[in-house]
Amino acid sequence: KNPETLEESLSKTEVLLEENKNLISYVLVGIITVIGAYFVYNNWVVEPAEKAGFDSVWPAQKYFEQDSIQKAIEEFDYVVSEHSGTKAGNLANLYLGLSLLKDGQFEEALISFEEFDAKGELFPGLKVGLIADCYSELDNVDEAVANYKKAAKLLDAKSVSPYYLKKAGILLEQNNDIDGAIATYELAIKSYLKDAPPSLNSIKNEIKKLLARANASK
Repeated sequence: KNPETLEESLSKTEVLLEENKNLISYVLVGIITVIGAYFVYNNWVVEPAEKAGFDSVWPAQKYFEQDSIQKAIEEFDYVVSEHSGTKAGNLANLYLGLSLLKDGQFEEALISFEEFDAKGELFPGLKVGLIADCYSELDNVDEAVANYKKAAKLLDAKSVSPYYLKKAGILLEQNNDIDGAIATYELAIKSYLKDAPPSLNSIKNEIKKLLARANASK
């Protein structure tokens, strides 16, 4: 296998992974907005502290949506410190982590994600996946791979889990753990993509190509 070809292919795949990370972030923010609105409605009178917290979240969220990241970081950091112990303060930890991640402050983002109290069917897996992104950016391959695999297992969904396993596999491949990469790609196909609907053909074909390349490089 030509090393230059492998490097070029990996670089292209990294771009796809970055696009996927951004997509997950946007979906996550949309979910947060809906949940936040629900909490504001339900706590308007019953829990005024929650209302005050969410009143502070909305301006920060606007900065985030406008890509004014530095202002978003300042505002979310304020909400976290001034409204700790509230649902708004908890959600602000997640927003702050996303803002710091976009700003390249990976260690700080990791702390914010770890502080986020993730509950429900979706948030725990997405939290772990974002933690894995931080470790990946910090070149901590072992932690990144372990958390990508954990995120895939927590979410346990054909539509999302293969993306995390793909990230794990590529990291392993980039760090010369070809057998580990092969096992991870095979897990994605066997567990989530073997009988996947046509809408997932793109990710299925991509992981099959990654698997074939990894096998060819042994």
